[in-house]
Amino acid sequence: MLYAPSFGVVAMLALPLSWPLENRQVVLIGAGAWAIRKLTLLNRTPAKITVFAPLADLADAHARWPEASELAEAALIIVAFEDRAMAEKGAALARTSRAPLNVVDFPDLSDFHVPAIIDRGTLSIGVATGGTAPVLARETRRKIEAAVPPSETEVAAFATALSPRLRELLPNTDDRRRVWENVLQSPAAELARTGKIDEAVELALALVNVPRTGVVHLVGAGPGDPELLTLKALRLLSEADVIVYDRLVGDGVMDLARRDADRFYVGKARSNHSVPQEQIHELLVEQARLGKRVVRLKGGDPFVFGRGGEEVEALRAAGIEVHITPGVTAALGCAASAAVPLTHRDHAQSVTFITGHAKDGDPDNNPLLLDWSALSAPHHTLVVYMGVATSKILSEKLMAHGRMPDTPALIIENGTRPNERRTLVSLSTLADTVAANPPKGPTLVIIGEVAALYKDQNAIAGVVEEAVRLNA
Repeated sequence: MLYAPSFGVVAMLALPLSWPLENRQVVLIGAGAWAIRKLTLLNRTPAKITVFAPLADLADAHARWPEASELAEAALIIVAFEDRAMAEKGAALARTSRAPLNVVDFPDLSDFHVPAIIDRGTLSIGVATGGTAPVLARETRRKIEAAVPPSETEVAAFATALSPRLRELLPNTDDRRRVWENVLQSPAAELARTGKIDEAVELALALVNVPRTGVVHLVGAGPGDPELLTLKALRLLSEADVIVYDRLVGDGVMDLARRDADRFYVGKARSNHSVPQEQIHELLVEQARLGKRVVRLKGGDPFVFGRGGEEVEALRAAGIEVHITPGVTAALGCAASAAVPLTHRDHAQSVTFITGHAKDGDPDNNPLLLDWSALSAPHHTLVVYMGVATSKILSEKLMAHGRMPDTPALIIENGTRPNERRTLVSLSTLADTVAANPPKGPTLVIIGEVAALYKDQNAIAGVVEEAVRLNA
């Protein structure tokens, strides 16, 4: 198997955990609004709750500090005081027990932190920052709540009812996982969302022995920035059993994929096709025939110089179901990142995307077959993909067919990524610039009058920065 090396990630400050509380004792020691909020949260759990309120300001609570013996059986203890001295006293009492301790808003006194929680019945989602930024956790929770509809409460109830039935029918964990993945994408889950839990369970059980057919999704990953993924691409990455990806997929995109998906790296570089295209076709067909949901993840858009058309043909010839999810292609993403419009009423009335990469990878023996006269017209933007190796041929052909040598050309390396690099040159100096400092990452070249707008915008930004500096 062709597994990729793992991407580097920032270490988590804390490990989010799910803590069962059914028939277990939880002790709350506190006062005021902080204690009320924690009590409201605990009352949504099946825990046995004991409350101590030394300031006698909470109803139905012991109006005193607890005795050590009253903490001995606690599964966990929460201390909630706004006053630091009171919180420290409560923490010291709690330490007489071995129970894990949370002191609200004082992470240095705590063993664990309570995350910001999205409550969907038996489905609960926690957002944690290791106790360092609770407001950030709450804001993130708000965004997630908008994406997880209240109807998921019904799906959670459906899953709770179905789970013991599936355990009886399917003792093997892998078998159950495959059925769950099938069921949660089936009409049974949609039926559950309407509140018809019993009917949904029966429908799901009827699907247990229905074999799952494989499918391949060709998904555009955009030019590099993970935030440029479409919502559909993000969902498919979270559902995939298998992800087949190339070297143009930006760092951070794979961090958003399902953690336990099988990952196959099939990256290509110029004159170094580590995995031949035919072998990629075979891999996609093989994994789909195993009944898996396969995501073929491609940088940019699958159908813009991404060989997506070839892969669709191969999959359909093999009888495999295939779907396409478009992505932000590099031309659009990189131009926008540099604030360069590809069309402009004063500078360019048309735009053409071309590849500078000959099919067999040898531009000398297989010259680019393009309409150079049309491409050399003034007030026309030319966006060149994979044009680094053929930059000399491109510039010579364009100038020979009438494009002016001083036509602006903007070289964008690693567009939309943190290490993006831009260089504004002229058409006549393009090849020498590339040869003197060869780009190492994915590179796009924008040729035409609009490229000069990058210089103008930088000049304006420089004037503003200088004014700010002088007035500081």
